[in-house]
Amino acid sequence: MIPRRRIRLEFADLLDALRTPWVSAAQATAQVAEFERAFAAKVGVPHAIATASGRDALGLILDGLGLRAGDELVIPAYTLGELVPLIRARGIVPVPADIEPATLNVTADSVAARIGPRTRAILVVHLLGAPCDIRAICALGDARGVPVIEDCAHALGARVAGRAAGSFGRAALFSLEATKAVAAFGGGVVATGDAALAAQIRAALAARPRRERPALRKALFKAAEEVVVRSPAYALLARLMFADRRAGAFDRFYRGAHDRLRGVALAFSGFQARVGLRKLGRVDARNDRLNAAWAELAASLPARFTVPQRGRDGEPAFYNLVALYDGDIVALRRAAQRDGLDLGIGGEVMDDTAAMLGFADCPGAARARAGAVLIPLYEGLSAQRRERLVDILRRLDGARR
Repeated sequence: MIPRRRIRLEFADLLDALRTPWVSAAQATAQVAEFERAFAAKVGVPHAIATASGRDALGLILDGLGLRAGDELVIPAYTLGELVPLIRARGIVPVPADIEPATLNVTADSVAARIGPRTRAILVVHLLGAPCDIRAICALGDARGVPVIEDCAHALGARVAGRAAGSFGRAALFSLEATKAVAAFGGGVVATGDAALAAQIRAALAARPRRERPALRKALFKAAEEVVVRSPAYALLARLMFADRRAGAFDRFYRGAHDRLRGVALAFSGFQARVGLRKLGRVDARNDRLNAAWAELAASLPARFTVPQRGRDGEPAFYNLVALYDGDIVALRRAAQRDGLDLGIGGEVMDDTAAMLGFADCPGAARARAGAVLIPLYEGLSAQRRERLVDILRRLDGARR
């Protein structure tokens, strides 16, 4: 079975885990500060603050910008659905802006159509590592007096006109989950050029305890998960867990398990800082390798698979290969699984937040939610397995014409 995703297990991560008991609290604090300085330099902003997660980073930004109950926040109509309850928990009203099917990103026009008298901020996503038209959106925000927040969870290393994604808006959030470019086994980062906002966020984080065990538990969990994915038993488990009638329940269980591992909001750990600092220096080389593989694999897909335009508004980072399939996607996933190819489960890519919020005027998001399929591509996927993947998709596509 070719799994839909893999994580890269490194011996150096294990060594960092083993040395954790001998790292003092003062050393861990210094290591986190070093990671933050390196991250800020990478993004090209004065301030980077490590947080418990990407979602935690977003919450801290919203609070720091002073958004209150009743304020409106423009969000993409196609993004991570788990952001909606985070926003609503603060009494903030999320308002979805549609995406364009060609890029799966919002546009300045779609955002402008959602700005109203109660709009207090705009959240944009550089989806799947492809920059949105951030310069036009920031110009719109400046003209309307509304700050722009960049969601760069997928986009570390992406650039627009020579500048890093995450350096255009008032603030940006990054994720350091195990599938991200800098996989620090959880955690996130706020990047900003606003000194006052940075000071507010640091003050909000000051009272949090710094504990090493949650990140270590997550590292062990991901290692165990990777052992299962690499085992011969994965094919059988995938058929059982990802079957149509069980896929939704499994997805909820999996996300819930990660939430429990994440636990309460904590300060970023020294273990995470050491892992993150090492991987941060390899981001560009990783993007170069996987972007080249992305282009090669995307060009080989059958005609009914449409890949989004990634380089129109900037230089993309790598985060998964997703295509829109013009056909019965449920039948495709089922048949591919029988042939030894895991194409994920429904709703795994992103969510139609417009539908979640009761909006029926975002056709781009509805189309993406209905047809998006995750094509396996990651470090460690050999050229031979990529060829096998394409052969399976061509055969299945031909059988369904």
